[in-house]
Parts: sequence; C-alpha cells; structure tokens
Amino acid sequence: MPRDIAVIARHTCVLLARDPGTLIAYAVMSSTLMAVLHPVYQRMAGPGVSGATSAAAGTAVMFTLLALDVAGEQILAERDWHTWDRLRATPARPVSVLTGKALPLITVFLALQALLFAEAGWWYGLDLTAGTWRLPLLWLAWASCATALGLALGAWLNSRGRLGAIADITAMITTGLSGALVPLTGLPRWIGDLAPALPAYWAVRGFQAALGGRPAGTYTRAVLAITAITVIAGALAALGALRRTHRTA
Repeated sequence: MPRDIAVIARHTCVLLARDPGTLIAYAVMSSTLMAVLHPVYQRMAGPGVSGATSAAAGTAVMFTLLALDVAGEQILAERDWHTWDRLRATPARPVSVLTGKALPLITVFLALQALLFAEAGWWYGLDLTAGTWRLPLLWLAWASCATALGLALGAWLNSRGRLGAIADITAMITTGLSGALVPLTGLPRWIGDLAPALPAYWAVRGFQAALGGRPAGTYTRAVLAITAITVIAGALAALGALRRTHRTA
C-alpha cells in the first residue's frame, strides 16, 4: 500500500505541475486581496485580534476554499481521460488512490497558507512566533480538511462545470458567513448563530487563537471541529470512489 500511494502521489504531482496556472492565480490574488483589505481588517478587528491576523486568516481560508475545485479536478480529470478505470484495475485500493491524490494537494494548500502568513509577518508585523507549534498544526488540519472536501466533491459530481460552480458558490457563501471576510460582530445575529456549522468559522477562530487572539480552549475546539469535518468528508470521498468503481465494474 505505501508504494501504491507513492506512485499515485508522484502522478498527481506531475498533473499539478503541468497546469499550475490556477494555483499561481490564487496565490497572487490572495496576496493582493490581503494587501487591499488589511486596512479594513485593522479597523474592524475584534477585541484582542490584530488586523494582520484577521487579514491573513481570512484570505487563507477564502482562497483555500476557492481551490476546492483543484482538488476535485484530480478525480474528474482521471475520469475524463478514461484513466480512472486503469487506476482501479491496479492492486491499489480506493483509499490508497485517494491518499495518493490527497498528499500533494495538502502540501500545496499548506504552502499557500504559509505564504500568506509569511507575507503578513513581513509586511504587517504579524508575530508568527506567537503561534509556536499551534499555527503549523492548524495549517495542516485546514489543508487536510480542504483537500478532503474537494476530493469528496470530485468523487460525487459528474462534470467539471458542476464542480466549478458548486465549489465557487460554496466557497464564497461559506467565507462570507463564517467571519473570514467581515468579523461576525459586524454581521446580522442570525449569521453568528449559523457560523459554527461551517468549517471556515473554525479555521478563522483557530488561527486567531493560535496567535493569541482568543482563549486557548478555542484553539482545541477548532482543531477538533476541523478534524471531524475532515473525517466525514474523507469518508464521503471514499464512498464516492467505491460507487464509481462498482458502477464501472
């Protein structure tokens, strides 16, 4: 199984490297948006939370969610190229296939988050050392969650058009309702009541807690919530992969 995962991960890296345009665009757009919105975040930041923390967390969460279609594309592309059946004809199990697909994507999403927080530290004085081990751990948890969500979409949807539409709409709605763009204190109360059901809400609060802007217990709850969502999304992705396998058998 480890060899199967390594082979599929290497194959996924090749696919990502051949068409990096979307990821590069997201990296540039997220950096630009963070620079433009930082003064707004600075004025609207909640008690104990710096504008730089809110800017980095909000843009990282937003553009990681927007990249869900990049993850889903890794499964849809295999089906469009009629190579999914070949993958499933190998001894590799669906879990191995999904894991091999996931590892490079997690690495990409980790890099995107690290880049944005590094820029916030460089340009706006965000003290990344305050995050110690908590910040990298949350980067990993959120990258895994976004990857699992994207793979689940790719496993269950039938076309790239549907994937792009659902991923983009979901990302924007989730980002807007979670407090990633505007603090929840500035939004209607019903949004604040709904927000804890969204993974982006926990990611934003977790980043703020990791950098000392919220109570320590908030960080633990955020990691647990994100991990639970990751497990559920991963299970849905595995079920979708099995469904495709049985359909083509």
